[in-house]
Amino acid sequence: MAEAVATWTLEQLRTLAEVVRTGSFTRAAETLNLSQPAVSVQIRSLERAVGEVLLERRPRRLILTDAGRIVHESALSLARLENDCLAHLSDLRSLHGGSLRLGAGATPSIFTLAGVFAQYYTRWPRVELKVQIGRTSELLEGVWQDELDMAIVSSAVSRQGLEQLPIYSETCVAIVAQSHPLAERETVDFKELSACPLVMLPSESGFRAFVETELAKQDFVLTISMELASLEAIKEVVRNGALVSIVPETAVALESENGGIKALPLRNVDLRRQTIAVRRSDKYVTEAMQAFYRLLTERWPPSDR
Repeated sequence: MAEAVATWTLEQLRTLAEVVRTGSFTRAAETLNLSQPAVSVQIRSLERAVGEVLLERRPRRLILTDAGRIVHESALSLARLENDCLAHLSDLRSLHGGSLRLGAGATPSIFTLAGVFAQYYTRWPRVELKVQIGRTSELLEGVWQDELDMAIVSSAVSRQGLEQLPIYSETCVAIVAQSHPLAERETVDFKELSACPLVMLPSESGFRAFVETELAKQDFVLTISMELASLEAIKEVVRNGALVSIVPETAVALESENGGIKALPLRNVDLRRQTIAVRRSDKYVTEAMQAFYRLLTERWPPSDR
């Protein structure tokens, strides 16, 4: 037979496998919902593409040639791969497999998202959830480079090509030790608070940048006496000393009255920020991503934002 002159198709290979399985062009046509001539055309086209005779047509019998056995084994292997692929895709759609790469700032990860992460695993334990904790700039770059499917951040995002999905908003509050003179108040004027030594997150943190930017809009300036890298460390310093701080309200939401810290709403300043989910605008939204955002909207309904 002449050398191969074309490539063959999955449909042709499926047809060959069915002809061999049924032992007949006619029966193969019935199971494939094709006409018998169409099956014959498929096999002839495959033989031309391969450049070899694949089937010996004998009375009441079809026999694979040596070349036919090779192609038939390949057809069966490809059929298995196709079925495996379809099964994996079905798992993805039903959340019985796949993965979700999330990025999140340290503050929301610790104080608001940990429960959501746990709930996600409980509902879909076969989806591999990978969470990267980092600064906003790092996480946004990870989303842009498609190293992360989604990032949860609490800073404004202005980069084109990134879509923002609101999750929740919160107010920032002052925190003081229960033994601090300001603890006798129910609220505190920012000017009074700023007269006290302040401990804050480092200047490169997203939260610190937010606070300073918003205060500058209102003609206020922070005077920082100490910087610490975590809100938990800041709370401990406030609890045990004379320093005070400004933190997201979620950072102290679970503090008991006997925890040594009192949260005070701020007067004369508006420090309200929104936490958002960010993803590439052109990214295909997988079932795993949709499921995570549904959890977020269950936890923080749109009416509460």
